[in-house]
Amino acid sequence: MLNERTRLWSIIACIASTMTVSITLGITWPLLAIVLERQGVPPWLNGLSASAQTLAVLAVVPFAPRLIGAFGIVRMVAIGIAITVACLVLLPLFPNVWAWFPIRFALGFGEELVFISTDVWINQLARDNTRGRLIGTYGMFLLAGFAIGPVALMTFGSENWTVLYIGIAVVLFGLLPLVAARGTTPAIEGEPRARLRYYLRVATTLMVAGLMFGLINSSVESLLTVYGLEKGLDEGSATFLLLLLVIGSILGQLPSGWLADHYDHVHILAASCALTLLSMAMLPLAIEYPALKWPVMLTLGASIGAFYVVAMTMMGQRYRGAELIGINTSFIFFWGIGSAAGPTLSGSAITLLGPDGMPAVGVVLCVAFLTVCVRQIRRDKQAES
Repeated sequence: MLNERTRLWSIIACIASTMTVSITLGITWPLLAIVLERQGVPPWLNGLSASAQTLAVLAVVPFAPRLIGAFGIVRMVAIGIAITVACLVLLPLFPNVWAWFPIRFALGFGEELVFISTDVWINQLARDNTRGRLIGTYGMFLLAGFAIGPVALMTFGSENWTVLYIGIAVVLFGLLPLVAARGTTPAIEGEPRARLRYYLRVATTLMVAGLMFGLINSSVESLLTVYGLEKGLDEGSATFLLLLLVIGSILGQLPSGWLADHYDHVHILAASCALTLLSMAMLPLAIEYPALKWPVMLTLGASIGAFYVVAMTMMGQRYRGAELIGINTSFIFFWGIGSAAGPTLSGSAITLLGPDGMPAVGVVLCVAFLTVCVRQIRRDKQAES
């Protein structure tokens, strides 16, 4: 057991290191999308390029549990940061969509090593009665990193690589708190393994939530700037859409965590999905009528962000030690499938149906997941009666 002071410092180190890496995602997704759009790369290939970054999640999952068990959480975070920095250095050296496929794949691998490790780290440190609120706080800083990315992009522009070099400097600072965090992570009991079929069977709704969260979140975040440009917005206004989305996610983290500490998790997931569906359906109107832009984008960000907080709280309350690592990496695997497919689906929809194909894909995905949630609620009621 960690004393309170050590636990607090461990929480700070966990949050600080993951926030610096999230800044790189907040920079690279919109920046690289804009660079490729400027080069004349079609939306479907632009989305496929973004998918390469998230596809790396599928490669991480088979190795992450055993690596964390063997080397410990802090070392794995440090290794992930080192890989991330190396890939960020390579991007401006090879500014070509085809060269970026392997670079973005390796970048996603490094980033995901960090995120998987810190997800487990924060859940180990949480107490059951306040788990949702601690994870909400963690998520708030994680998403703040994503928000800093678009702000930096709006400040420094995308005409050169200055904003990317700033991101490299920032993520290097993520190594500093890890030095002092050595020995502050709780011990891992058991042998961590990612048992995908097992967790899909015993925690079906949770795994499907990971898939849908990945599909919806990645398709919106990776191509929202492209969607805005295709709808006739200038670069600054299109990037501002992404900033509003991330701000909504940040503001929604603590309320979502509080709800997860007090109410049924599947009900919260269903309500979040319904709000996401409504917001996606109203996205074309938000572009046409500026008065709707703020409420629609903020609600969309908050509702999508709630998926993560609630799912993390569910995992932490049900599982401990090696099993927590196992279910977390399994959840990430299904999230990775969704994250890899989401940008390609949305990019293809934009190509085939025009820009409003992107929110149309989101609406269809929300309807599918809402059906899963309703069925789970009915099964739970039948089990109680």
